[in-house]
Amino acid sequence: MFSWRSWLSGFVLVALVALVGCSNKSGSFAMVSGVVTHNSVPVEGAKVTFHSTVEGGGNKPMAYSALTDSSGKYVIASVAKDPGIPAGLYKVTVVKFEGKGLTGPQEGMDAGQLDAMVSDGLGSAKGGPVNLLPAVYATQTTSKLSATLEPGKNKDVNFDLKGK
Repeated sequence: MFSWRSWLSGFVLVALVALVGCSNKSGSFAMVSGVVTHNSVPVEGAKVTFHSTVEGGGNKPMAYSALTDSSGKYVIASVAKDPGIPAGLYKVTVVKFEGKGLTGPQEGMDAGQLDAMVSDGLGSAKGGPVNLLPAVYATQTTSKLSATLEPGKNKDVNFDLKGK
């Protein structure tokens, strides 16, 4: 026979399992916003990219990008069906290209290819686009920018780029 205590314990256990099973995964996602400046001046049209530093489930680390507006502000609020990007540590790159031809680092380029673009002046010698921001911020291997994003809203993740 079941006692009242065992029935209550069983009910609480089932309720907890149901609660955990029904919880949505939005708590593990981060929204991020901030301002990009170069020598304290807002940068319009810069591409800010957050490169994940963690591989998940055998997949390559992901990258998430946004363009800055006229006041230098960028926002990454959702990606596909997800309410943001996964929380965690990110390496950050920032570029702004001017000129014809290649529009900058392309999807799928690895760090070596990006480093080669930087050493080539990002194509400027061949008539391609020129990065208007310091080259040190253009690749994961040279950029010293990083951000740790917590689940939820991450406001004022600002980057003031220094140099020429």
